[in-house]
Order: sequence, then structure tokens, then C-alpha cells
Amino acid sequence: MKYKRFLPVLMMLVLLALVSCEEPAVPKITEITIENEEPVEGGTINISSVEPGSLNPLLNKSKSYNEIAKLIFQSLVEYDESLKITPVLAQDWSFVDGSNKCVIKLKDDVFWSDGESFTADDVKFSLDTIKASKDSIYKDNLEHIYSYKIKDDSTIEITFDQPFATAIDMLSFPIIPQHIYKKNPDAVPVGTGMFKVSQYNKLKSMELVFNDKWKGESKPYIEKINITFINDVEAFPIAFQSKELDLLNTTSYDWEKYSEMKDVSAYKYTTMYYDFIGLNYNNAIFQDKAVRKAMIQGINRKSIVDKYLLGNAVVTDVPINPVSWLRDPELEKYGYSRSEAQYFLKAAGFTDSNNDGILERKVEGATQELRFTLITNNENEFRRKAAEEIKNNLEDIGFRVDLKITGFDDVKAAIEGGKFDAVLTGYNLSNTQDLSFAFHSTQIKSGKNFMSYSNPDIDMLLHQAYTALDDSKRKEAYINLQKSFREEVPCISLFFREAALVVRDKIQGEIKPDAVNPFRSISRWFIPESKW
Repeated sequence: MKYKRFLPVLMMLVLLALVSCEEPAVPKITEITIENEEPVEGGTINISSVEPGSLNPLLNKSKSYNEIAKLIFQSLVEYDESLKITPVLAQDWSFVDGSNKCVIKLKDDVFWSDGESFTADDVKFSLDTIKASKDSIYKDNLEHIYSYKIKDDSTIEITFDQPFATAIDMLSFPIIPQHIYKKNPDAVPVGTGMFKVSQYNKLKSMELVFNDKWKGESKPYIEKINITFINDVEAFPIAFQSKELDLLNTTSYDWEKYSEMKDVSAYKYTTMYYDFIGLNYNNAIFQDKAVRKAMIQGINRKSIVDKYLLGNAVVTDVPINPVSWLRDPELEKYGYSRSEAQYFLKAAGFTDSNNDGILERKVEGATQELRFTLITNNENEFRRKAAEEIKNNLEDIGFRVDLKITGFDDVKAAIEGGKFDAVLTGYNLSNTQDLSFAFHSTQIKSGKNFMSYSNPDIDMLLHQAYTALDDSKRKEAYINLQKSFREEVPCISLFFREAALVVRDKIQGEIKPDAVNPFRSISRWFIPESKW
């Protein structure tokens, strides 16, 4: 199996603690060189999706179908591989005099796959559909949209409740045709994307072919995509191993199990899954940033990644994705250093005066020990092992760490009730990259900032990042925010997980999946005629 790394790869953030991760054996990796042939049109790709609850991309909740829907439908704007917003069906947009009113000009000469023209009516209908739905996954996108109206066939005006940096990001939902979905909310898909539906067998399969009405830069080489609907996502790997499928979009490090398959390549990308140790700032020892700096340098994060994730994660000091255009490439990194960690603790006045192996200091006449309880959930094998490693690392520099490995519901209750010292957990971070929910002091009362972290300087920087209305100011705000995060260490950042698109070698070309769209480069994929 060959490994090919590609890192070019609304707010409801999900705790990862519930996900179960079994530790695989370290695989034997065989490097194979394949002579790429010249691109040729033709061939079929076989993929799968969980049976969608709805074929309407605005009402469906299946992640695998949403990925496939990107081949059929387009949005006004989308995130590129660096998480930057780029236009798709929108030609351009402007905010009226810097206000919260945005005028969006739509691209001309765009058609639905059935030949009907794309107009502002379709955009308004899509907004109406989300608004009317009780549980659309895009419901949060409308949270800050105050009103919207059609100006003409190619112009729509959207008024937000306030000016903010990610206002346009809110328009990254699929646009559906009014003339189709007004009659039938669950109609067979008709879109403006690269592919169109040529056959549909209810609850069984769907066939896609090139959409000749598509206005993209180049026609894809792939002639046909066969999609099989499978009831259980757990059956995807079995179907892939039995060669019923040609590709598999994995999570975490699961693709290692395919290492013995000689006709397969894995294309890695960085996900938005961010692991960290959340600290309860009602515990006095965490209020000293010297202690936090000692922790981030005293934990061998790279070793944890190598041992338990087989190297498939990117160590980070800040909760900004390494591939993001907002990431500061010059940010100095914390490495693993036992001596540096001990230096910070000694400078903060901690010593082991009673030779019990636990450092302590006097604070206003009272003894303060470097002792706390780290909790995580017992359904997650990786987290259990990582917690043990963290405990050993920190006890090696003078902490005493008591582990509490318990059920997910107990961990959730402890977090919500503020009855914890530290928790090993994670977020599936939003593509908007706004971190206010987790670190702004105004979010303490709501429980989103469950650490009760409060820092006026961080509050100011988060506000600047949220309200910056042009790219240069936003980039500057995020660079300043990352520098402050590195200095203050509000939580113990660990890493961003990696995943992979595992692909049979019959599929060649420029395969560059990313966290937003595993099929982003599909127009440059091809199948040699000998593999048809």
C-alpha cells in the first residue's frame, strides 16, 4: 500500500469522546511505484453511501450522501482546500457601505441539469426550505440572517443581524431548483454540479454521469459513477475489501487495515477533529500559565500520535487547522522537553519539599500541590491509552495525576456541571474557525466555554477576528490570536487527526481529498482504458 500525503486539505461542535477507536497492529508497509498513464475519458467508479433519509441535500443528514451531493449540487460559495471562501454560483458580492446588508450577484448562463435556468428564485427557495425545516443541518447557517429578498433574476440581497467576518460563509449550503423541489421536496436530484443523475433505484442505487450543462473549467475524464446505498456504514470496509467499491473515505487511522492490499493507495488529509485537554479554571493550579506551559512541554504529544494513531495526526499548539489560510506559519512551536517543563515549574516556585514525588508550593500560607484528576470516557480505547501516557509524562515532571475513566454520560455530566479538573476530549471544529464559543468569557454562562476560561486580551482578539471584514485584517487578527494562545496556553492542545481517501490503483490522476470535500479534484481523476 502506498501512502500519499496531501495537506491542502453552524456552530454545533461535537465532543469526540463518544467515538470508539480500536488500536490496530502496526502494519507492514510495502512501497509500490505505479507508472501513471496518459488521461483518457471513460471508465466507471463504484462508491457507496448510507441510504439517505432524503435525497434533498438541504434535508438529508447522512455525511456520506452529503459528500456525494457535492458532485451534483453547488452552493453560492464554498470552502477551498485552505478553508478560504471562494465563489461558485455567486459571481461576486458586496456589503452596502460596510453594513450588514450584502448584495450578491449570481453567475449568468448557469443551467440546471434538466436545462432550466438558475436564478435568484432558486436561492430564495433554498433559504426558505432551510428556514421551514425543523432540523436541517444547515439551520445554524440562517441564525444571523435577518432577511433576504430578490432584486432581479441574477441578484439577491441578504441582510444579516450584524456585520461579522464569516457572514458569507453562512451561504455555503447547496442550492436546489425551485421548479423541481417545490412540487416534490424529495425529488430525484437535479443540480448544477459536475455530474447528474442518470438512473435511480429507490433505496438501492444511483448512477451519475457528466452533466453537459455544467459550466466548470474542464470536463471530467470519469464517464460514470455507480453509487450503492448501504444501510450500515460499518459495511463500507467489507464492501471495499471485497472489491465492490473503488474508494473508501475513512476517519482517524482506519485505513491501516488495508495495508496488505497491493492495489490500493491512501491519500491522507488533515481533518477538523481537534484533540485537547480541557482545564477547569476553577482549579487554582491551572490559573498559573507556568503550570500550563509545563504541561504542554511535559507531554510527549508526538509519541502519543506515533504509538496510538500510527503517526496519523498533526501535533498542534493552537486550535487552528494546519492547512488553514489563517494559520500562522511562523508560529514558534512547543516541543517535548522535560527540562523546559521542569524549569517553568521551578520558576513558579514548585519544589518537592517532602520528597513524596509531588511538587508543591506555598500560596498565602497554604500548600498547593500539583495534583489533579484527568477524566475521559471508557468507550474510547485510544483515549484510555493516551490518558495513561499523559499521566506518566506529567508524573515524570512532578505532577500527580489521578485517572478517572468512566462512561460517556458521566464525562458529559461532569463537564456540564463543572465537576472536573481536566478532561481529555476533542471538538469537530467548524470550517468558520471562530473559537469564541470555547474561549470567550461571555460563553461561560451558556456552558460552551466549559473550562470557565476568562482573559480580557483573548476576548479582545477573538472579537477582532470575528468582526474583521476583510481578509488582510482577519488574517492579522488570527495571527495575533495564535501568538496569544501560544503564550497563554488556555488549553493543552494535542493534535488534529488525519484521515484518508483509500483508492484502488485503477483510479489515477491528481487525487487530492480534503476535510471539506474528498472529491474536490475528481475532474482530474481518470481510469486507464486497460482498467475498464
